[in-house]
Amino acid sequence: MTTAALARGANTAIDETAVTALVAWRAGATVDACALLVGEGGKVRGDADFVFYNQPRDATGAVSLSADGPRAATLAVDLARVPADVASVVIAGSMDDGTFDTVPGLEVTVKGRRGQVVARFPVRDVEPVTAMVFGEFYRRQGRWKFRAVGQGWSSGLAGLATDYGVSVDADDSVAEASGALPAERPRPDWYVAPHDPSLLRWWNGTEWTMQTVPLIHDTPAVCGRCGGPKYRSYAGIPSTCRRCDPEIANVLNVWRARATRVLAATGTAEPAWSELWAELRYHRVREDAGRETLRPVALHHLHQLLTFAFADEVIEQHEMDAFDDAVRALGVVDPAISQMRRRLRRGLELGLISGGEVPRVTSSTLHLDAEEILHLEVPATRVRQLASGTKRDGGRLIVTNTKLRFVGDSAGSDLVWAKVIEARPEYSTVVVAATTSRGGGTYEVGDPEYVAAVLTGVLRVAKRTAVAPAQRDSRSVSPAIRAEVWRRDGGACVECQATEYLEFDHVIPWSRGGATSVGNLQLLCRRCNLAKGARI
Repeated sequence: MTTAALARGANTAIDETAVTALVAWRAGATVDACALLVGEGGKVRGDADFVFYNQPRDATGAVSLSADGPRAATLAVDLARVPADVASVVIAGSMDDGTFDTVPGLEVTVKGRRGQVVARFPVRDVEPVTAMVFGEFYRRQGRWKFRAVGQGWSSGLAGLATDYGVSVDADDSVAEASGALPAERPRPDWYVAPHDPSLLRWWNGTEWTMQTVPLIHDTPAVCGRCGGPKYRSYAGIPSTCRRCDPEIANVLNVWRARATRVLAATGTAEPAWSELWAELRYHRVREDAGRETLRPVALHHLHQLLTFAFADEVIEQHEMDAFDDAVRALGVVDPAISQMRRRLRRGLELGLISGGEVPRVTSSTLHLDAEEILHLEVPATRVRQLASGTKRDGGRLIVTNTKLRFVGDSAGSDLVWAKVIEARPEYSTVVVAATTSRGGGTYEVGDPEYVAAVLTGVLRVAKRTAVAPAQRDSRSVSPAIRAEVWRRDGGACVECQATEYLEFDHVIPWSRGGATSVGNLQLLCRRCNLAKGARI
């Protein structure tokens, strides 16, 4: 059956997972075919997403270019391997000599994996341009489609590339036809061999090596790694290769052990982290399989970053940035990461408040002096240890710029900030240390961390002090002590062996004279830490 030709602007559905786009013409000057992997914003993610004669394969291996004689070129597109953040694969071309209006019989033919034609676009009524987008594969409602475009540029390949966000310098290989790879060298990976498009050759980041493997397009029936048959897929499970599965499992097992050592030693710092992923690509194992294998190790590493950040009870922007950088480098998606990020953001917010960026609130029932500014009003219970036992007095804790006030059911107190030494959260309470017993003491509140942050911030504003990170009090845990305690306790709660929501806990509380040392610190999960607080 003959496939109808597409008119400019028309589109058709593509139900194949691996296709080829053949760019062919009858006569005239040479047309240099190319492709761009474009994101939602209409730009490439980086120069490695530009496939052309000097870079015949993108970084993911989803698109590769090969010549089919003097008047044809083929772009093989594995739609199943196109990254999720790529919205379209643009098929284009350029000319060094002449313009497209002088090229007769120019046509783009899209074929499926069995060679059947699934789309045709005869490029007609062409203007005198030196670069042109012939068509594009794009996602729409979970399916791939091909659209005939036929849009031209008079600025050649460099202008086309620049419009899509590719970096083009005066000496860039986009503007030069010499060299096997672009001036900005891509990462180590398998690329189409410069002089034999039927082979992939290993590029180590600096130069071509002698290692080559056959270029095989991965399909549901054929393994792109070894060329052997795959298991037949069923019940939504992707087809797999009988020969490669055990090899890949062994590679991933060894690689995960090395990744664990790298994360423990240097985290995601370069160059060790990039070398780790280059090793996976060398064995031709897909990176998404590596990320899935790395998931438990990656989550444990992120929990460590979180625990270390909270060790001094204050989160700073650089700690938040370091966490986000690690998440991007690890590439793991998990609901636990969102929870960790929320904890860090809250910690950052509380750190800003305790540093002096205190909130202002209003009250319709509270009478304040003319110069007073209200910063907090919350229900609270004052806890006092008397000779007759523990006494609890319910009421409200009121924080203004001039004083700390407690209005109880039976009694109250006012405490000016000059007499306050510090405020700190301890389990489900806030402890206010003062030079007088009146107004100081322990208060049970709904959110001790937030209340303590507001008290600390107002106190610093009132005393006109700003505490730099290096000047924090002796409760601050140094990086060396954090690392030693983490190693000794195995990155788990010493009570229940949980590996999530870990906190550095003083065995003898700091408020009771306990030192901030390796011997007096332990890892506890939040549940065990709160349970300990209930016993103290």
